[in-house]
Amino acid sequence: MPKLKPLLLPLALPLALAACGGDAPKETLSVTCNGSLMLAGTSTITVDSKDGGAVLSFPDPANPDHSGSLTVAAGQPCTIKQITEKGGS
Repeated sequence: MPKLKPLLLPLALPLALAACGGDAPKETLSVTCNGSLMLAGTSTITVDSKDGGAVLSFPDPANPDHSGSLTVAAGQPCTIKQITEKGGS
């Protein structure tokens, strides 16, 4: 079995670890209404009908122990978009 040159040995471990991959991608949701960003970074959104509009309920992205809500009036154009961020290593 051939010996690794001393210079190559320190590179062998980082290269082997790099092949292991990284964290899984992080998926979050954002809400835009009338062209303005209303919510970003939440993990889930529950949509309930109310008075012809909707109430969006979600875990607070800044404080996971709390929840928040956003009321959307009837006819107000809103979109919910899934954002996928690459995982770190």
